[in-house]
Amino acid sequence: MALSAYVAQQSRGVPIAAGDDPELAPFVEKGHALFMQRQGQLNLACANCHDDNWDKKLAGSAITQAQPTGYPLYRLEWQSLGSLQRRLRACITGIRAQAYDYGSPELVELELYLMSRARGMPVETPAVRP
Repeated sequence: MALSAYVAQQSRGVPIAAGDDPELAPFVEKGHALFMQRQGQLNLACANCHDDNWDKKLAGSAITQAQPTGYPLYRLEWQSLGSLQRRLRACITGIRAQAYDYGSPELVELELYLMSRARGMPVETPAVRP
């Protein structure tokens, strides 16, 4: 994780260009479908929080617009550096759904879609979040 943060830090301030490659379009679309899909015992989709309720609070923390510009980042909750996939798995577990395995196609597609949402925003790795 430290090596990932070091490499990503070299791009700090560079605009995110994820999803610009037309060959990635099917994978971005699969990630978008997963973002919109309700799942788990709470029957929630990512969009229910990050599109419908952004800038509100959940357990005292602000709900973001799901633009992961700072990953890998240091989360106070974890007391360590963590990946976007770690955060996604925590969200999925939080809605009481079965989390995908690290490196699974679903998590990679969701990561790609989220980065495409942040297209044009600057990389801010390594960031700090609550």
